[in-house]
Amino acid sequence: MDESDSTAEKKRGDKKRFWKDCATLHLPLVIVLLVSSFATLNQFHRWTEGVDRSFSYMIQWPIIGIFAIVVWNRYQAKERTDVAVLDEDPETQAWKAYVTQLHREDPPGGPPERAAGN
Repeated sequence: MDESDSTAEKKRGDKKRFWKDCATLHLPLVIVLLVSSFATLNQFHRWTEGVDRSFSYMIQWPIIGIFAIVVWNRYQAKERTDVAVLDEDPETQAWKAYVTQLHREDPPGGPPERAAGN
C-alpha cells in the first residue's frame, strides 16, 4: 500500500511540476520567441524599404530570442537539480513517510464513520 501511495503522490507532483513549468518557463519562452521572430521580420521588411536604422534592430531581435533560450535552459536545468536534491534529502523522505502514515491512520476527511455523522 505504501508503494502505491507514494507512486500516486509522485505522479501528482510530476503533473503539478509539469503545469508549473509550462506556466513559468515554456509559455513565456514561446511568447518571447514569437515576438522576436515577428519583430525581426518586421524590421527586415522596413530595412528593405530603405529605413537604414532597421538593420540594427533586425540583428538585435534574434539576439534577444537566443538570450531567452539560454535563460530558459538555465532555469530548466536548475529546476531539475533542485528537485533531485530535494528527493534525496533524508529529512524530506522522513517527512513524506510520516505524512503517509498519518493519512493511513486518519485519511483526509476523517474515517468513514466520522464523515457519515455516526
